[in-house]
Amino acid sequence: MVTYIHETELHKGIEAAMKALNQADVVIGKNQDREDSLKEIHLLMDIDSVQDIKITMAMPTGLETLVDYVLEIVEGTKDFEKDMYGYTYHDLFSQNIDFVINKLKEDPGTRQATLHVANQEAARLNHPPCLQLIHYTVKDGKLNTDVVFRSNDGVKAVAMNIFALIELSRMIAREAGINELGSYTHHALSFHAYSRDWKALEGYCKSFDDRDCTIDYEDYLEAYDDYADECREKSIELKVAQAKKNH
Repeated sequence: MVTYIHETELHKGIEAAMKALNQADVVIGKNQDREDSLKEIHLLMDIDSVQDIKITMAMPTGLETLVDYVLEIVEGTKDFEKDMYGYTYHDLFSQNIDFVINKLKEDPGTRQATLHVANQEAARLNHPPCLQLIHYTVKDGKLNTDVVFRSNDGVKAVAMNIFALIELSRMIAREAGINELGSYTHHALSFHAYSRDWKALEGYCKSFDDRDCTIDYEDYLEAYDDYADECREKSIELKVAQAKKNH
């Protein structure tokens, strides 16, 4: 059964998804993804527009770490870590970014503007990519984004994942000469919360009802100005340190 959520605003969609997960049945099992009991739903979330958004801070991190994660996804600042983990998301899809941008430029009606994140080699790893593909379409002059996750942590990862992927969409739209973002669709085949995170999930859901848990996009841009260069420098230092260690 698919849990379908439709909202006009991004933060409301994420909040509704987390509330649905909090109310989900408990699954008992143990395999690569399930190290303990978990709550799980099959999530399909549609957001009408992500051009102007509020950012939910229902995430286990602050703005500096969020900026660092966006740089990891959009610029590939952590691609050097692929030697440790077998891949990074950016490393997996970066070779196709120019192809996608050119397709959108040449033919806004294209159905081929897809970043295939997972591949057969990565799929055989002990910890294969959770993110599978990102598909872009243009309608009414706006760039729509459809994302598929095979597995998505609904407590620790989802808010950061979605925001970083929207920032990737902004970059692609800008490079393709598209002035506005349109819809965002998030398809998580397993949207889950491990038992160790149930208390945090319940706390987030209670907070959604008690207060505004969002920040304005402008607040993120201020944090980006404050932290982005520092995050890039730290990534370079880590890359150098890893290279020395490997030699």
